[in-house]
Amino acid sequence: MWHQKHRAHRLLRRLDVALPVPLTVSALVSALEEKRGRPIHLVAMTVDEPTGPCGLWVATAEADYVLFDRDSPPVLQVQTTLHELMHIALKHIGTTVVDGAAQPIERGDADPVETVLARSSASFDQQQEMDAELLATYLGARLDRVEEVGAFEDLHEDTAAVMYRIAAALTH
Repeated sequence: MWHQKHRAHRLLRRLDVALPVPLTVSALVSALEEKRGRPIHLVAMTVDEPTGPCGLWVATAEADYVLFDRDSPPVLQVQTTLHELMHIALKHIGTTVVDGAAQPIERGDADPVETVLARSSASFDQQQEMDAELLATYLGARLDRVEEVGAFEDLHEDTAAVMYRIAAALTH
């Protein structure tokens, strides 16, 4: 137990962002957005396959999307969201799961998506996964409150379609 707490404190010092007070998911997202200079959208997805990813970080040229399973219990949704945010805050680099750079995807009045990098648990090395999970658990126990998050239906129609395709590709 002491080793895990010590490791969590070392990882906290490595974060790319100062933890907000009070600590909430939305305040953490805001702090990361400000530090990175780009929006982060938290989005509930439907995972049809039982072996599908429970969480996913999708980085486009304009924004980051943290996807989580809408049907999982709220505590798991928060844990999954924090886990993916910790990958971002620790500047983890995963392998590219999906790359849409071949042809830009037109999204109506929005900017075209030139590159889509989707990162799931299979794309990070084991130590990065353990570090993200440890910090997610540590911070989850210290949250001031838990807020509601968005859903695919809240995204622009074409953006939602891209996110669905990425999630579907990772579940097969």
